[in-house]
Amino acid sequence: MRYARLTTLTSKSDLRIATSLLLLAAVVGCVGSTATIQLSPATRAELDTILNTLQVRYDLTGSLKITRMMVTIEEGDRSEELRELLWYKKSANGGELLQIQALGPVNEPRGVAIANQDKNQFLLVLLNEQKAYLGQLSDGVLREIFGVDLRVSDVMSAIFANPFLDGRTTESISVEKSGAKYVITRPGIQSRHVETITLFIREDEPRVTEWHIRDENGALQQRAAFSDYREVSGILRPHKVEIERPLDQTRVAVKIAKVELNVEIKDSKFDIEPFLGEDIEVVPLSELAE
Repeated sequence: MRYARLTTLTSKSDLRIATSLLLLAAVVGCVGSTATIQLSPATRAELDTILNTLQVRYDLTGSLKITRMMVTIEEGDRSEELRELLWYKKSANGGELLQIQALGPVNEPRGVAIANQDKNQFLLVLLNEQKAYLGQLSDGVLREIFGVDLRVSDVMSAIFANPFLDGRTTESISVEKSGAKYVITRPGIQSRHVETITLFIREDEPRVTEWHIRDENGALQQRAAFSDYREVSGILRPHKVEIERPLDQTRVAVKIAKVELNVEIKDSKFDIEPFLGEDIEVVPLSELAE
């Protein structure tokens, strides 16, 4: 199993909480520019329409608040269900801000993850352990500490059901179409990895349903699935998300019951100071990575 360094510092229950928070909130991503697509003019036009619609959904979402979200975490033969809360906001400075809380049996906070792009801060707090892990937003630090090979944009892509938020619509992209079904293939971020993204067009609206990442041998590295699409404030969103990492024997399933878009959320919601009381031991992430 991975997460070796964190495992030595937490209980198994809090490790599962950390796992869910990391897979859902490890880092907030940046959106890159769109590269040229080397496809036939007709296919390119179809794909551009799909990508533009997905991008508009993201652009129209200035904030997102989820107050009823059940998260099932499976690690090997262990399973735990948690209620979690999520707040997301695009700040006036152009950064992205995210907070997720994992709640206990009587809705008391057990774990908190905050990613504040404006301040370049990442915080993971395990309240039962009275420990906080604090550092800069960095793919490399997370990979060293938690063994999770998450890219900067992975989490936003999962929240918005849009794998293309990283701007990787490259010249090597290919598209297969069968009726309303599209299967898009592109190179992975790692050498010789391949990503396949499956989506369906229904009532002129694209719905991403599967996102697979495989290595050069065809072994599945990561799978994300999106379903139960519904409109919220005129924006189509999935209400069920699954993230699976077979090599880690980890699966996180999210069912969203109540979500609000473009509601007022103060920037102070994403401050880390309220979670760093005198009783909390703060562990710099840079020390764990050594």
